[in-house]
Amino acid sequence: MKRILGPAILWLATVAVSAAQQPASQQPAAPAGPLAPEKYKNIQVLTDVPAAQLDDTMQFFMAATGISCAGCHVRDQATGQFSYDLDTQRSKQTARRMIQLVKTVNAGDFGARINCATCHQGRNQPAGLQPAMPLTADQIAALAARAGGPPAGAGAGGAGRGAPGGGGGGNAPAAPPLDDVIAKYVTAMGGQAAIEKLTSIVMTGTLVNRANQSVGVTIEQKGLKYRESTDGPQATTWGFDGTDGWVQGGGLVADLSGFRLRQATKLSDLGRPVQLKTRYTNLTSGRPTRLPASTPAGTPVDVDLIQGNITDNVTERLYFDASSGVLLRRQIITRTPLNGSLTETIDYSDYKPVAGVMMPFTIKRTNWNTLDTITIVDVKPGAQIDDARFAKPKG
Repeated sequence: MKRILGPAILWLATVAVSAAQQPASQQPAAPAGPLAPEKYKNIQVLTDVPAAQLDDTMQFFMAATGISCAGCHVRDQATGQFSYDLDTQRSKQTARRMIQLVKTVNAGDFGARINCATCHQGRNQPAGLQPAMPLTADQIAALAARAGGPPAGAGAGGAGRGAPGGGGGGNAPAAPPLDDVIAKYVTAMGGQAAIEKLTSIVMTGTLVNRANQSVGVTIEQKGLKYRESTDGPQATTWGFDGTDGWVQGGGLVADLSGFRLRQATKLSDLGRPVQLKTRYTNLTSGRPTRLPASTPAGTPVDVDLIQGNITDNVTERLYFDASSGVLLRRQIITRTPLNGSLTETIDYSDYKPVAGVMMPFTIKRTNWNTLDTITIVDVKPGAQIDDARFAKPKG
């Protein structure tokens, strides 16, 4: 996911950060492997954070406060490299005190747990009390439900399949069998034979960001290998060769690691319908639910939901059109220490057949600082792509 407005250090990032989106059954796994102080220098307050989750934690801090790495860490302007262990930045000391505040509150008996986003909500300075805004139809319905009465405007039949997440009363439909949902998805996408035959593809089109800036974009996929390039003044290219990830932009080439590397491994969709049981662990089917309309004039869409794990602390939810069976949304939730979660959303629409496989021609990616909409204009299925295209460029 390229940032058109900012430098290459903004590379990959994604949707709202909300503790409310973290189900109670999905708390972070117990620390495994070495802790942060055993691998990194000068760790003073995140002493109980697994080293493998330190990068996730830093990504959450940026998302929750709107402050970049350079807000706390010393960066060499010539090389772009950070000296993370130095303490010359006053804001780093402030960050440590705020982390300790969160840990103290969560250790107390206050009946609730907090994280950085609880107050900051993506801003350096917490917003404080905000003026009242008109309630949405969903908020009015929720208030009516809490008051014990039917939502305003609801008929005797209630609100249908319910809100996203599969909640509801005793009449909520049961979760369909997992294999049935997957089989319907495979059929909707063109069938197993066609899906397995399509092993490479090149797509070109346009990418429009949240500032309504439009640039050309080229996406190349070969199996799990992935390369994406944008043009324009702030052209950026990044790729994943099946093992390692990299990004090139602003005259620099850098390796991807930790959270950013995991993002780079998630975007190749080739073969996904027939690989669900190998790409995810603990795969389960959820109750049918409903996605809200994508436009004010649109209508909600009934969907089937399955959920699985990428790693112990990363859960992915896949939402399929209950009528057609195609994939409409992927939601990736990374649970981090200090009770925070990072949520990435990828929406797929405008499906068209390509070499016997249904492909989305509109892809929208959303995260805490990103709203990119990709519109595909041209597709070359079965394109011959040299593996060197996915390798890290020489600096």
